[in-house]
Amino acid sequence: MSTTTSPVKTPTFIQKAIDIAFPYIKLCRINGLLGVWLTFWPCVWGVLLAAYVYRVPPSTLMNILPFLFVGCASLHSAACTINDIFDRDMDLLVARTKNRPIPSGAVSVRNAWIFMAIQVIGFFYLLTWANRTCALVTLANLPLQFAYPLFKRFTYWPSAFLGLTFGWGSLVGWSAITGSLSWKVNAPLYAAGVCWAFGYDIIYAFQDKHDDPQAGVKSTALILENRRPKVFLSILAVGFITFFYITGQIVAANAAYFNLTLIATAMHVAWQISTVDLENPDECFQKFYSNSWIGFVMLPGLLLNYTTRVA
Repeated sequence: MSTTTSPVKTPTFIQKAIDIAFPYIKLCRINGLLGVWLTFWPCVWGVLLAAYVYRVPPSTLMNILPFLFVGCASLHSAACTINDIFDRDMDLLVARTKNRPIPSGAVSVRNAWIFMAIQVIGFFYLLTWANRTCALVTLANLPLQFAYPLFKRFTYWPSAFLGLTFGWGSLVGWSAITGSLSWKVNAPLYAAGVCWAFGYDIIYAFQDKHDDPQAGVKSTALILENRRPKVFLSILAVGFITFFYITGQIVAANAAYFNLTLIATAMHVAWQISTVDLENPDECFQKFYSNSWIGFVMLPGLLLNYTTRVA
């Protein structure tokens, strides 16, 4: 006697909803969270160092960190949408991006603008929950987020601008805790984030170095390709670690910060740069992707630095 069973089918209306929603999920890059982590980690640095300096109780961190993660997801998704709107014609000419929702026709330009407006409204609503300084610091970052896609049209250094944009999270994280900024601490911490993001975006850009010229894209990879790019990446890595070290000295961080966070981070970036094959697009993406979990490498030392002070 046969006991075969029919596969369970998804109800038609649910399947239609999924089919409609999925191109928008891809458009705002929420399906992978890679960009969200890259946006979030500098916020974590700012939060944990401010919490260390001001002996903020753990309960405050438990409230603020999830809020910042949601805020980073909201901001990054809106930035991805505007990026794809601006880059739709270029994306058609690049193998890696030609199947994105807008150039492939899965999402119309009109609907993308409407979607972005909804995202921005949601982001502004989140800001109403932040303190005044944190909200203003975050708002100051919006022009950078939305202008970044334009820089690849007139400069070969868009990765530097991305560094300025993504390093901003440390200012947001610090002000979320303190309600103010302390440039003695925030300047070197921000500089560390700039060096970090500048470096990983150069690795990312090497994926498309063969397609970018015909697409009219000016990327940092093109100008560094024949100029010992790993030396330049190493300089940025040294800057990243050095500015993080200076920040630790200023806040009088303890041994966990220097012996765990800094050493583990230095080892991670050294591994990235020494092993990446800049001629292999898949390898470039994997090394770029590894930056999404660098925060977990840094986290044990940062948490131990904090907990030994507030315990």
